Amino acid sequence: MERLILFDIDGTLTRTQNGYLPFNQALFTTFGIPGDIRTVVPDGNTDPRIVQDIFLAANVRIEGDPPQWEEFAKTLKQCYSDAVKAGTTTVRPLPGAAELLRALSQNGGFGGSVVTGNFEQIAWVKLKTAGLDRYLCRGAYASDSPHRPDLPAVARRRWEDFSGRAISPEQCVIVGDTPKDLEAARTNGMKCVLVGTGRYPVEELLLHSPDACLPDLSDTSEVIQTLKCL
Repeated sequence: MERLILFDIDGTLTRTQNGYLPFNQALFTTFGIPGDIRTVVPDGNTDPRIVQDIFLAANVRIEGDPPQWEEFAKTLKQCYSDAVKAGTTTVRPLPGAAELLRALSQNGGFGGSVVTGNFEQIAWVKLKTAGLDRYLCRGAYASDSPHRPDLPAVARRRWEDFSGRAISPEQCVIVGDTPKDLEAARTNGMKCVLVGTGRYPVEELLLHSPDACLPDLSDTSEVIQTLKCL
């Protein structure tokens, strides 16, 4: 049975160092208000929710209409690109991520895409910088909805359009590193594998009863076997 694997990016496929620098710069440039992503827990959230949490923590209220979010996404992409080019921010693949995506892309039984809280423009900056973009087709992003559980269905439809084949939610597996990835999977009737490469250790992730839980993605054969057995 064919399976569509929907990967989270931050903390699952990649690790960003000093990502707060371009994020905070884009906040001030767009909204004219200083804010610091380090004052909140961004893991599993979408970029608009993160921005709202930052300003809430600073007792600042913003509405954030669609044009403003588009401007923020555009500015954030530029800030990230500049920071990566300058070397002040780095984005690297987590252990095993490139090897796993390469193996899945060569296996006719799997499709690969993403479900991420990043705006689409930022997601591709991170994936390209980490050398992972070639293995993944267009998925779903904060640009599609600030509500993460909305995103898996969008990614599934886009993969169907891309491949020309129908795939059921039961054939889809979300791979992420937070309980919010599991929530999004359950809302959409999809399977979920959680990995302990982000903020949450495996012991804590297991308490949420995912379909499978792995310490990381470093053992390609083990990960593929786990995905096949779901």
